Amino acid sequence: MSKGRGTKFILRDRRLVCENSKFNVFFDFIEGANGEVVRDYLVIAPKSRAENLITGVAILPILKKQIGLIRVYRHGIQDYSWEIPRGFIDEGEDPAISAIRELEEETGLGCKPERMKSLGYLTPEAGILQARIHIFGALECFNIRPFSGEEFGHKELRFFPTSDIARMAADFVIQDPCTLVALYRRNCI
Repeated sequence: MSKGRGTKFILRDRRLVCENSKFNVFFDFIEGANGEVVRDYLVIAPKSRAENLITGVAILPILKKQIGLIRVYRHGIQDYSWEIPRGFIDEGEDPAISAIRELEEETGLGCKPERMKSLGYLTPEAGILQARIHIFGALECFNIRPFSGEEFGHKELRFFPTSDIARMAADFVIQDPCTLVALYRRNCI
């Protein structure tokens, strides 16, 4: 395929291959400026999104100067992963409001809106996902309720000092891209 900014690609056809409650999966027929074609370019598109292709939020919870991570079972890798909380936005929902909602749903923590700070965006896999994640730092979190672990695969919520977080990232204990980007942007690693 052609490289460089400004290169024109034309979507000739989009075929829905399958879907579930959260995603549509398409095969796109695309053509590049030099006539090259891909007839089955895989695109996975979350069903709910806001402006700028924002489909989800990820939240770096900070409580008493420690970083909160959830130990989550991820079927795709058939293993547990240490991650920051995250989730889909609801249709028409402001990403900052979504971040506050997801933080409470997944961890039992709250954060005042003025302490929910944007850490920018992440395209988790720009080659196939038609999505961006808005990353937030939840400064000065507080407990609303105990962590329940009711979300599918969520085993535990644990808070770590930043020195442990840096070691976990360096030792590849933390591998999740959203988590690593949030930690980097918050200068934790």
